[in-house]
Amino acid sequence: MNTAPPAGLSFHPGEVIDHPSGYLALSARNRRFMIPGAPGFIAYRVRGRHLVSLGGVHAPEEVRGVLLDGFLAEARRRLRRVLAVQVRADQVQLFRTRGFTVNPLGSTYAVRLQGFSFAGTRRMKLRQKIQRARRAGLRVVEVGQEVPADQGTFDRLARISTAWLQAKGKKELDFMVGELGGPADPQRRIFITTDPAGREIGFITYVPVWGRRPGYLHDLTRRLRQAAPGAMELCNAQAMARFAGEGAEYLHFGFTPFAVGGAEGPAANRILAWVLRMLWQHGERIYPARSQVQYKLKWAPEVVETEFIACRPLSVRAALDLLLLTRSL
Repeated sequence: MNTAPPAGLSFHPGEVIDHPSGYLALSARNRRFMIPGAPGFIAYRVRGRHLVSLGGVHAPEEVRGVLLDGFLAEARRRLRRVLAVQVRADQVQLFRTRGFTVNPLGSTYAVRLQGFSFAGTRRMKLRQKIQRARRAGLRVVEVGQEVPADQGTFDRLARISTAWLQAKGKKELDFMVGELGGPADPQRRIFITTDPAGREIGFITYVPVWGRRPGYLHDLTRRLRQAAPGAMELCNAQAMARFAGEGAEYLHFGFTPFAVGGAEGPAANRILAWVLRMLWQHGERIYPARSQVQYKLKWAPEVVETEFIACRPLSVRAALDLLLLTRSL
């Protein structure tokens, strides 16, 4: 794995990022707010009247307050408001002390790779789908290993992605989701499922995860409509086996918005909580949260964490800016 820090960072991201989706914060499409001498950053984009940050403050705990205060001052200077998404539970109090309304936004899931097994009843249906895919003659290869990491490979993967989006009749989502990348991104790993004739029928991309549960994030999934049942489950199973063999500790399945439950907390907004419940029940056109959760729960994750949205102030414009930024509208 390439250990060089991304352009613009004087430190390695693993020194400051402790978030399952932290790699997404490093996207070249994001801006980064930093303070000289303070290790860490806030990843954000500008949308409408808001600076929308992803993942909260990516920094050691002792400097998070300094970075957040600086970011709020920058927002005031630019006549913008701050909206933060996918804030982890250990930063909720930090945002509350700065006057933010904080609500659960969704959940993220992870399995421990070392000792992972498909045995038992919890993963029985998953095991059966994978066996069915193997009997159908499907194979899994990794870009850069069994197939070259060249532009030709990425062009073919891009065509699969385009066909997937056309079949869904949807735009490519943005900001809180991953991307395909290209040959110049050695940290993103891509596993491809092929049919018995060797034709590529689907792929999954994975990116590094640092922090308390290091490993990889199950990022972008794309498949052709004609892909046989179990194609993507087989793809992920093969990737998990390879990661485990390399010593990786966790596979994270990523963030699913609207998948929340339980108490909202003292700084939550009841109206926003109701809206999120309605989106979970009826928001399939905005994001297929229910089907995403069903896929993730098939793997019987040991870790389920709530991630939060922090607003200052909460407004209809904040919700609109977020939906437009993520291309949900």
